Amino acid sequence: MIKINIIKIVNFINVFFFYKYKLAHLIGVPKREINFLYNEINTSDFLKEIKRKTKKIRGWYYLSMLSPFRAPLLYVICRILKPEVVIETGVADGYSSSFILYALEKNMKGYLYSIDLPNQPGHELKEGKTAGWLVPKNLKKRWTLIFGSSKEKLPELLINLNKIDIFYHDSDHSYEHMMFEFNTIWKYLKPKGYLLADDITENIAFKEFVEEKKCKYIKLFKLGIAIK
Repeated sequence: MIKINIIKIVNFINVFFFYKYKLAHLIGVPKREINFLYNEINTSDFLKEIKRKTKKIRGWYYLSMLSPFRAPLLYVICRILKPEVVIETGVADGYSSSFILYALEKNMKGYLYSIDLPNQPGHELKEGKTAGWLVPKNLKKRWTLIFGSSKEKLPELLINLNKIDIFYHDSDHSYEHMMFEFNTIWKYLKPKGYLLADDITENIAFKEFVEEKKCKYIKLFKLGIAIK
């Protein structure tokens, strides 16, 4: 068991370092900046509080939302890009919302709009918890949480905002729904804006979309990142 875990950790570290190179190349920043920001989030009181509230104490190589490939990566990207407007679909406990909001607070600029249809299969909340319960109170001043289906709420929000810097998909991962969200937000995404999508391994929606748009993109395990 110990030997298996050591191999797993070593493999994960190797993949993680490779992915950091890919991310640095895509965004156009030195790898040392990526390393600095990962260290910033990993040593923060914010992360300690998130771990305390969620009781996530397993090693960082496990592919939970606290894995470097997931919520912390959203923090790193938002710290680098310093977006003014971010939209995400799919909130559940609020891991991604929390890390994005913490990055915006560190940047001292930016606002997050989240759309969530609570308790969807695979994203059920524990009894007594509400969507986004994990988000710290001091970060909510930069946040609007909208309840409902993104098929209804996303087009309305985009019309009101007109332009956005980053879009993050983590709602219904069916092919049809992912393509709907990607196509809906694309014309509102600013030039050099970023489309991020979680669980892109569920189907070929992300692959087909970026190939159709002929845009720069990378795949980091289950996360896809494309630049308009």
